[in-house]
Amino acid sequence: MPLNPKLNKLLETDFAQIYTLPLEQQREWYAHSWDDCKGSAVEVGTVQDFTVTTSVRDTRIRVYSPQGDGPFPAFIWIHGGGFVFGNIEVYDPICRRITDTVKCTVISIEYGLAPEHKFPQPVAECYQTVSWIFGHAERLNLSANRIAIGGDSVGGTLAAVICQLSRDTGEFKLVYQVIINAMLDLLGVTEPKSRVENAEGYRLTTKGIEWFVSQYLNEASEARSPLASPLLAEYLGELPSACIITSEYDPLRDEGEMYAQRLIAAGVDVCLKRYNGVIHGFFNMQETLEEAQDALALVCAMLAEAFGKELQ
Repeated sequence: MPLNPKLNKLLETDFAQIYTLPLEQQREWYAHSWDDCKGSAVEVGTVQDFTVTTSVRDTRIRVYSPQGDGPFPAFIWIHGGGFVFGNIEVYDPICRRITDTVKCTVISIEYGLAPEHKFPQPVAECYQTVSWIFGHAERLNLSANRIAIGGDSVGGTLAAVICQLSRDTGEFKLVYQVIINAMLDLLGVTEPKSRVENAEGYRLTTKGIEWFVSQYLNEASEARSPLASPLLAEYLGELPSACIITSEYDPLRDEGEMYAQRLIAAGVDVCLKRYNGVIHGFFNMQETLEEAQDALALVCAMLAEAFGKELQ
């Protein structure tokens, strides 16, 4: 399918030039690069920030609760940004819309960024934060047996890793996972064709992926670990059912679809949908792309089903 023409102006930006800026300027640019397309914030019941003490650092989380008495099911959200960029604010409108639509609590994690916090620190930090959420379910007015997790881009990477860890440790049980445009094979050892077909010209480039990975890893050999590249795990059975979303013009497209197929082969129930005509990051373009709105509606519907609810 041809590229959505609504993306033409965006793709006139010289994204390669961004990587030459000082790191803090890169992060500032990224944080505001979504302002014209991510949409407005809807009102929800309450919004509260908490600090969770982990072995890595004091981690900020934001808890969006719907109106009503609860306890509510919960969706834990992990933001994207290549492990280097991103924060709670970038995805604030999306978290609010999920809260309002599904009538669930959404908890957004602001993990430490690379290169200050390299692998495996974000994994440990997010895992311990999820564990804290389960341990404080009553305080947060949550239904502890109805907690799901998900994320966009590397947020989806971390969500997939945490699902594998929770299965292996048995410390807590997640009921669903949402993986959107995720990087699941950091060095591309599975040779995804999309890293060649979409190598440049669509905002996220294959060279850009290599740069992000170099910031995140201490050494390239770490990419072989399933804690870094969940697609490389030997066993993918006994994991939560999943909604996996990919984009036609995304260099990460094929590894997301490979992960979906491997989950299906392992007996996991998967809803896989590729959105044609769009690029990596499209999910946050709620104001400008119908595909983004449809993807959000799909995520909300799948979460509601996982929580045993019906959308109004």
